[in-house]
Amino acid sequence: MNREIKTILLVLCSVIIQTSIIAHLSFFGSKLSLPLTFTISIALLKGSFHGELVGFFSGLLCDLSSGGPSIGVQPISLTLIGYFVGLMRKRFYSESMVTQLISGFFATIFDKLVTMAILGGLLSSYAFPHFRILGLLLIAIFNSILTIIVYRFSARIYKGEN
Repeated sequence: MNREIKTILLVLCSVIIQTSIIAHLSFFGSKLSLPLTFTISIALLKGSFHGELVGFFSGLLCDLSSGGPSIGVQPISLTLIGYFVGLMRKRFYSESMVTQLISGFFATIFDKLVTMAILGGLLSSYAFPHFRILGLLLIAIFNSILTIIVYRFSARIYKGEN
């Protein structure tokens, strides 16, 4: 199976699992993000271009399936994350668990901040949530651990490809 088909199937699976199972789990008002961790993993494995594509399409599918007030917030956030994490691939050893942990941690915080900034700018009626530092830190830690797991899984799927 070629790389593009594998990537499409994995994006679809991550969005389906996110919207059907993970979306119902909440830690102090924050939720895990499988598409975010998959975007980070692909960006670390394949670079910025692939990270951007995976981020955009998984974010778009998440927004379309959520039925929320705005479509386009997740694609912007995940595309930026895919790009910046992909740039890290050339500067850091992407196979390192430390790189994966740090990428997952800061990408989660960046995702939440970008989402709040965009929604706050677009929707004047958007009420900013009470900033729950504990929930944000817990989700950042859990997403970091999930990033390692998803990275290992993705590395096995893409093994032998350039």
